[in-house]
Amino acid sequence: MHERTLANLPSRRRQNSHSFKVALERPNPGWITREGQESTDRQRTLTEAIALYHSTDRPTTRFLATVLQEMEKVQGNPTALYPTLARHDELLRDRFAERLSRVVIGILPTLSPKQTLEFATVLVNLGGQIWNYSEGKKADFIEIAISCGETALPMLPCSRLQSQRWGATHDNLALAYSERLQGDRIDNLARSFSHYQQASQVFIRHPFPQHWRPLLSRP
Repeated sequence: MHERTLANLPSRRRQNSHSFKVALERPNPGWITREGQESTDRQRTLTEAIALYHSTDRPTTRFLATVLQEMEKVQGNPTALYPTLARHDELLRDRFAERLSRVVIGILPTLSPKQTLEFATVLVNLGGQIWNYSEGKKADFIEIAISCGETALPMLPCSRLQSQRWGATHDNLALAYSERLQGDRIDNLARSFSHYQQASQVFIRHPFPQHWRPLLSRP
């Protein structure tokens, strides 16, 4: 029902999307979550997988592990994550959007399907929280929010029964591109409308998004 197209994306985005497809198709080395675990338990397992990943970009990897741990503590209160973001402000302004994509591509083959879905959910929610935190640095942090959404999108199922998070992520990207300050304005609006159309396949008769929609840990 849902068809993802890359024709309108610039070459770097198309290359990233191909890299994510390759990463998702690599054999899983055996990270398995126990059936019936709560979301916080799955996040702990995911945190361990990220912490064990040997990345050449240790600051970004450590940041992701820290964010996962903090998200366990601040459920329902996203502003409680702001002190953590403040401590990593310099990292977030140092080409973080590009660095995040590279690290995620490396981590993906170490994750189980459930962990991959959980990781995508965390990325989307992190993007929204970073954008909301972006006082005085809106342009840079919108780029991070877009990167989080675009990075998570190939990791989310778009089947009829599991499409809520996929549609919500398209909604969030529609909003982010409509307010993007970098790049060509017409191109940004075209991308915004494309994501809104994709979301409309899931959410019938829904208005254009006004706020970043956090994803539930379960569909």
